[in-house]
Amino acid sequence: MHALSRGLAVAALVAAALAGPDPLAGQEPAGTDSLAGREPAGLDGLDLAALIARAREANPSVRAAQERVAAARARLEAAGAPPDPRLGVGLVNALVGDPLSSEDMMTMRMVQLGQVFPFPGKLGLEREAARWELAEAEAESDRVVREVTAGVEKAYFDLYFLDRALEVVDRHRELLADFARVTQARYQVGTGVQQDVLKSQVERTRLGEELLGLAERRAAAAAKLNALLDRPTEGPLENPSLPDRIARAAIPETGTPVRFTAAALSADGAGADTVIPDLATLERMAAEQSPELRASAARIERSRAEAELADRAALPDFDVAVGYGQRGGREDMVTAMVSIPLPLFKGRKQDPLAAAEEAEAQGAEAAHRALVNDLNARLAALRASLVRARERIALLREGVLPQAHAALESAAAGYPVARVDFITLLDNQATLFRHDLDYFRLLADFGGDLAELERIVGTEVVR
Repeated sequence: MHALSRGLAVAALVAAALAGPDPLAGQEPAGTDSLAGREPAGLDGLDLAALIARAREANPSVRAAQERVAAARARLEAAGAPPDPRLGVGLVNALVGDPLSSEDMMTMRMVQLGQVFPFPGKLGLEREAARWELAEAEAESDRVVREVTAGVEKAYFDLYFLDRALEVVDRHRELLADFARVTQARYQVGTGVQQDVLKSQVERTRLGEELLGLAERRAAAAAKLNALLDRPTEGPLENPSLPDRIARAAIPETGTPVRFTAAALSADGAGADTVIPDLATLERMAAEQSPELRASAARIERSRAEAELADRAALPDFDVAVGYGQRGGREDMVTAMVSIPLPLFKGRKQDPLAAAEEAEAQGAEAAHRALVNDLNARLAALRASLVRARERIALLREGVLPQAHAALESAAAGYPVARVDFITLLDNQATLFRHDLDYFRLLADFGGDLAELERIVGTEVVR
């Protein structure tokens, strides 16, 4: 009877531990943290928005991209400026025997000023190419910022999952410890077998090993996040919680519509029945705002300007020079000259260079098309992953987890009175353990995939 009463007490504890604040009855989605026996971290935990702001300010890759923009802007200021004029001073027709003498009528002290005037249109094309180079650098800078942002978000969601997984493992280890005490008590009074005792100890040890593995993975995830923040590797990162925006998107409250960034989503009903915009909308948003596509488009325009400039390379630049010659005791003289280069080697020099620039321009256009196809394929894969994750989260939240909780509670109540064998009890515990981890893994994966989707699109997709 002592073993029986102790077993029933353990069953009651199991039910209380597994019930907790019910996260499955439509309360605020952020309360899913309570599945792991813990309230959301709130202001005391990591603030994802603050982490992103710090990364955008401190990350070395972001700073490097900003410096490349500054360099491109400086080159634009210089682009299109005419060549510097030339000033020359010297003696003309000086005597070999007495070069400083001005007795000879041909000897002159000469001052000359020259200027090269590029063929009309060349300087404008140089400036246009520089403008597109700046546009490309700015788009690349935006791409780096969004890449770092997505990296911070994905590392943050990894930490979120690992912290919840550690709590789930710890909670289930405590349950197994309670089960072990029940099996030991039953064995001592002759109603249980030693195999149950050993099995409970083995399972608890296995979870202890999993706890160590999760702790190591958490340390690696924290180091990755600290690197993105330009912080020491072992800097503290505690209490990540699921952001409300992600919680609402992954597990929206019944009857609460999700507001989209793209107003067009509700205009024609597209995407009105789902949190994730339809693929056509995502592709349109990416075509308009993706920094990768904007950088590629700017690269095409720069290549076209450079190709046109190379095509004009054989057109003559005009070299104009004027000079003033002073002859001692004689009438001074002036000189004026215009010269142009003769493209005698156009077929071996300018034409091949022009062909090379044209090939670069066509290559940039082909690369842009390949990039569009690649981004569209990635958008399709990410959207499918998000929709699938959302469906699985709903299935776990509304069906699988409540059933797994109920099954374990029933097994925990039935084992002390020999209505359920210990293997069944452990199987129910392992099933709930697996689904608990799956639930938080899906939430973290949803956040990471959404971060990657928004990185590609170039803007926030859901609010």
